[in-house]
Amino acid sequence: MFLGVPKSLVQRLGWTTASYGFAQLLRLVNNVILARLLAPPIFGLMAVVTAVRTGVELLSDVGILQNIISNPKGDDPLFYDTAWTLQVLRGLALASFSILLAVPISRFFNYPELATIMPVASLFFIFTGFDSTSRGVVQKQLQIARVSMFQIALGVITLVANVSAALITQTVWALVVGSVATSAATLIISFLFIPGTRHRFIIDPDCARQLMKFGKWVFFSSIVYFFAMNFDRLYFAKQISLSQLGVYGIARGLADMVSLFVQRCSSFVLYPTVAAAGLAPVELRKRMLHGRRTLLFAAAVAMGSFLALSGLIVRLLYDARYSEAALVLPILCAGVWFNILSSTNDAILMGLSRPAYPAISNAAKLLTYVVGVPLAFYSYGFMAAVAVIAMGELVKYVALWMLSHKEHLRFGRDDLVLTIVFFLTAFLMRELTHALGWTASARQLHPHALLGSIHL
Repeated sequence: MFLGVPKSLVQRLGWTTASYGFAQLLRLVNNVILARLLAPPIFGLMAVVTAVRTGVELLSDVGILQNIISNPKGDDPLFYDTAWTLQVLRGLALASFSILLAVPISRFFNYPELATIMPVASLFFIFTGFDSTSRGVVQKQLQIARVSMFQIALGVITLVANVSAALITQTVWALVVGSVATSAATLIISFLFIPGTRHRFIIDPDCARQLMKFGKWVFFSSIVYFFAMNFDRLYFAKQISLSQLGVYGIARGLADMVSLFVQRCSSFVLYPTVAAAGLAPVELRKRMLHGRRTLLFAAAVAMGSFLALSGLIVRLLYDARYSEAALVLPILCAGVWFNILSSTNDAILMGLSRPAYPAISNAAKLLTYVVGVPLAFYSYGFMAAVAVIAMGELVKYVALWMLSHKEHLRFGRDDLVLTIVFFLTAFLMRELTHALGWTASARQLHPHALLGSIHL
């Protein structure tokens, strides 16, 4: 045991932390190099492509991997071969749908380039459709080391593919080709998870029914999740320039780095652990309390420090074309903290086979965006809209906390203390770096100071 956390959980978290840290280092190097080689409008256009592609993918998601992890028959060849067959059919259908959408999408956003980019980007769906389901089996068996090595290998391939493409052509095609190449590599590596893995085309009616029964809530949740996660990019794509959208995308990507780590821990460690435990909520809370507290305390310190240093990080890594990201990033970081709290609760509830709750909480977040973002944008400008985006994460957390309370999963006091740790860390780190002459004082992080800093 380590600070009350089981040794096996510490080891899995250790693998997850180490691999994620290395993968994020590769991702950061990738982003910085690409920012030097490519202009902001290219990132803006790719943000639209990615949002549309993600939307097409999530709007038909039935939770194949989640099914394999949570279902007792998940590692039965008949079950995962049925899942793989449905996944292949879905991938082919999504690729066809993406091609059909190309021209209407290009006209809607008034970017003619999308008419030729979308058909090429649709190859992503074909490659991911044929991905081996062994990734879900490995996660179910809690072989975190193997999953971690996969993520590191994928990070290296992504870096090489994107930078190579950008050196050949300094256009949006560098990002498109790099993305497709990465999905192809993912397909190949997925069959190396479990050596000798073979899939066959088969649809067992009973297995298919189980997949669809669990997947109906995942489907609804994915629809809501897509719009909640991509509403900002889709809305801003119609309201601001591609250059400004590219700068916003850089800030959003940096803000998500810590939250993606906690989501990764939640998906690869917490979710399968809860699903395998088979405990009642009250007993589960006792078992998970120390591990969750340790993970989130580290996240609070890391996220608070990152918020304090956000402007300095942008100045050190990016050139003057991306300087406005330093003003957007602190606001997004505040929202990301509540996203981090929510992600652990999401994983626990999914492990308890309660997919409806994350769907409902994401719906509350989406409603905040649909009503609040346009109103804030037209009334007070871009930065006010960004503040609403951050606030949406708080709304989601509150909704999820209320739903978790019904299941006797009470983490409210812990989360309040951790939130204080997050903001206190940000304040103290900012004052320390100000004393060293690296940053402005903590007063510059005040919401009114940030909101009044820029008008895009």
